Amino acid sequence: MDIFGKTAVVTGAGSGIGRGLALNLSQKGMNVVLVGPHSSSLEDVAAEVNRGGGQCVCVVADVSQLEDVRRVADEAVAAFGSVYLLCNNAGVGPIGSCAETTLEEWEWTLGVNMWGVIYGIHVFLPLLEAQGEGHINTTASESGLYGVPYFAAYNTSKFAVVGLMQSLARDLRNSRSKVTVSVFCPGAVRTCILESDRSRPQSASRDVPVSAPTEAFHTMVSQAIATGLPPEDAAMICVEGIRQGKFWIFSHDHVPETAYKQAEAMLQEQRLTDLS
Repeated sequence: MDIFGKTAVVTGAGSGIGRGLALNLSQKGMNVVLVGPHSSSLEDVAAEVNRGGGQCVCVVADVSQLEDVRRVADEAVAAFGSVYLLCNNAGVGPIGSCAETTLEEWEWTLGVNMWGVIYGIHVFLPLLEAQGEGHINTTASESGLYGVPYFAAYNTSKFAVVGLMQSLARDLRNSRSKVTVSVFCPGAVRTCILESDRSRPQSASRDVPVSAPTEAFHTMVSQAIATGLPPEDAAMICVEGIRQGKFWIFSHDHVPETAYKQAEAMLQEQRLTDLS
C-alpha cells in the first residue's frame, strides 16, 4: 500500500495508540489530521510531528457527535485536498459490571466507541469511494473477541465494531470496491484508557457504588496496562498490518489464540449437546 504523500485522519490522536499512529504515519510521509477532545494534547502531538518534519493539523472534536465528524472531514479536505486513510481509534473504557454501569455510562461508551466508528464510516466512506481508493482501520480490542468481567460497556462496544468491520469488509469485497478495511485487536498496551474519566461528560457521572470485585479487577487491569506493550510498538504493528493488506491485525499472539480456544469450546459444547 502506497501511503507516502497521502493524508490520514486519526481519532483519539492525543495519546496512546492514536499518538503512536499519528507519529508513525507521519514518519512514513503521510499528512496527518489529529482529532481529539482536548486541544492541549493534540498540540503536543502536533509539535512532535512538526519536529520530525511532518505536516499536520489539529481538529478538536467529539466523535460521538455526527456534526463534529463531518467537520473533521471538511477540515481535512480543506487542509490537504483529500483523505486516504481513516483510523477510527478514539475510545473510552470505564470499568464496571453490567449491574454497576449506569445508562448514562452505556450511552457515553457506546457513543464514543461504537457510534464514533459508525459516524466515521458514514462520513468518510463516500469520500473514499468517490476518489476510487482509501482504507478504513478501526481500533477494537481483544475485548471485542472475548468478553471479560467488569468491562460491560467496553466489551459491548468492541464486539460491535468488530462485527461492523467484518460486515463492511464483505460489503466492499462483494461490490468490488477499491476501498479496503482492517480491524486492530490489541492486547494490553500502555495507554491512558483507564483514565477516560478526564473525558467523561457530567451526564455520565457514576452514582452506583463500585463493588470490591470491580476494584480488584481495576487493580489487575491497571497493572497489566502499566507493563503492557508500548503504544508506539502497537501503532507500528497496526500500520504494518494495514500496509500488508491484512484485515485482522493483532499486537499479541495470545489474542487470536484465545479467540480460537473460545471457538473450540463453543464447538465442543455444541457437540456435547448434539450427543445428549
